[in-house]
Amino acid sequence: MSVVGIDLGFQSCYVAVARAGGIETIANEYSDRCTPACISFGPKNRSIGAAAKSQIISNAKNTIQGFKRFHGRAFSDPFVEAEKSNLAYDIVQLPTGLTGIKVKYMEEERNFTTEQVTAMLLSKLKETAESVLKKPVVDCVVSVSLSPTSLLRTWHEEAFAF
Repeated sequence: MSVVGIDLGFQSCYVAVARAGGIETIANEYSDRCTPACISFGPKNRSIGAAAKSQIISNAKNTIQGFKRFHGRAFSDPFVEAEKSNLAYDIVQLPTGLTGIKVKYMEEERNFTTEQVTAMLLSKLKETAESVLKKPVVDCVVSVSLSPTSLLRTWHEEAFAF
């Protein structure tokens, strides 16, 4: 059994495996060891990582990146208000009062929580590890940035539960 580790960064992510007495950083389907933290929603599919990053210009309103900064933040938070004008995609207030991401996916408008978007990215990273290991990943270690508040710690727990 190999130990899998995921570094969930703001702009990029890494997947590593401890095996054969060392640590190996796994390359994605583009032979790149770094996977962009980017998700693009289209009329018939969803792209994650490098495939999504290539759509930043052609599908800007439905390609999201830098979404980690909204984790656990209320839509009324002054930070969210200031960031709205800098985004190519739309953010919305969810029924919980938190910030959500609005995209057009499968020909209809949908609102996703930041936990859901993070879960999509984690699923892709898990698939990358499984394709190299040729077996399912059951357990892994996830490295995230420091969570200074209990709200952000709770968000991390919810995202990993997806």
